[in-house]
Amino acid sequence: MEVSTRYPHVIIVRLAPEILLKSPTTRRKFQKHLYENLIKGLRTQEIDFEILNHEGRMQIHTSDQEKALDVVSRTFGISSYSPIDKIIDGGLEAHKVAAVELYKDLVANKTYAVRIKRLGRKKKHSSVEMEREIGGMLNKYAKKVDLTNPEVMIKADVAGDLAYFYTKKIPGPGGFPIGIQGKALTLISGGFDSVVAAWYLMKRGALNDFVFCNLAGAAYERMVLEITKVLCDRWATGTRPKLYCVDFEGVIDNLRANSDPQYWQVILKRQMYRAGCEIAKRIGAEAIVTGEALGQVSSQTLSNLNTIDQVADVPVLRPLIGFDKEQIISDARMIGTDKLSEKIPEYCALNKRRPATKSARKNITEAELSMDFNILTEAVDNAKIYDMFNVNDQDVAQHSVFIEEIPSNAIFIDCQPESLYDEWHIAGAENYNAGQLANKMKTFVKTQPYVLYCPYGTQSAVFAERMQKAGYEAYSFKGGIKQLKRMYPNGAELDDE
Repeated sequence: MEVSTRYPHVIIVRLAPEILLKSPTTRRKFQKHLYENLIKGLRTQEIDFEILNHEGRMQIHTSDQEKALDVVSRTFGISSYSPIDKIIDGGLEAHKVAAVELYKDLVANKTYAVRIKRLGRKKKHSSVEMEREIGGMLNKYAKKVDLTNPEVMIKADVAGDLAYFYTKKIPGPGGFPIGIQGKALTLISGGFDSVVAAWYLMKRGALNDFVFCNLAGAAYERMVLEITKVLCDRWATGTRPKLYCVDFEGVIDNLRANSDPQYWQVILKRQMYRAGCEIAKRIGAEAIVTGEALGQVSSQTLSNLNTIDQVADVPVLRPLIGFDKEQIISDARMIGTDKLSEKIPEYCALNKRRPATKSARKNITEAELSMDFNILTEAVDNAKIYDMFNVNDQDVAQHSVFIEEIPSNAIFIDCQPESLYDEWHIAGAENYNAGQLANKMKTFVKTQPYVLYCPYGTQSAVFAERMQKAGYEAYSFKGGIKQLKRMYPNGAELDDE
């Protein structure tokens, strides 16, 4: 072990056990990937640092411990890590004196224990001997020694005359360093499932790019862009993921016009798979990844998954296939995308009445015969590509659609489900779903602003954007129903005035 005097802080990083179990050649390869990912991640924080390798672990010497710890906590391939309280040179006697100086106040009136890990071949004293000697120096300051469940655990990694003292051993994310398993392409919708699925592939060491089949316009695209940005910023340490945005508006119109409604969900997924597989081949991805969980929706029955798989010419990976929704949402909360994902409406549900839960490959292939697949090819060819680490606030800004203050002469449009509209709506607001709004829009005037609202401000954003494209001054209220109820506490009761 070495001592760097250039930096005031040191962090010990321990490799995930799966890496240490590999053959020496493979272990060195994995450790090199982790080393490179940490360097890239730390450089993004614009801090001074140095990384040293020793005995199956790493030391990060840095000028900014807080930022470095943040990077380490989200870098796959790390089992645990410890911020070092102090590095002591001089052998056992110096270690005993230092332990008293560092921890006498910490152990006051508490139970404690000392654990020593010896590293390297140069060992003057055994671990047990050092634990007894150092622990004995602290005994008069503490309540008593408790080797089973101490209130304070003091640890030190010792190599030769050097001791690295610490009290915290923080669990890392585990897994493998991103990059050691090749590249995958995740079909991302912005909901809980696809984000969590991507995270699990990243944890197993796969580089991840993303394809987004956009069913609802630019506002929806910005939502998915923001969620993907958060996922990549937090967890794709050391990589440069890309997001491919494919406009599916024409694909959906073609599907609706030329196929049986009961099969819309299955055919839509097949079209998404086709788009994903084509992009995967173009970028050298070896598999596509989906967030499908068995039985969660109509297209995710075994029968329909079998039918959908027919069009995939690269492997389809489903890391969440046996998960329940509660577990997926819990994982999204840990990942840090749950609050954004919960605002994404369910755009894939083209037929909410009686979608088929069973299908046969032959029947669906025949049902697709009337469709124009050139539309899908053109959509893939024209995909928008975002480098996620070049995405900035302007790319995800929603100021052109969202509004936080209500114009005095605004006309309200309610985009809630009818049952929620009956429970509460702003006085005078008309209630429209997507189809109704499209038919009614031509009767609207273009001399007044329209403010649309829905429970979270997301569905209304899509409708507002469509109205803007048609030449109307239309906005989605950013605060959603919760904020509007504060502004208009009486709601529809004002209708009676």
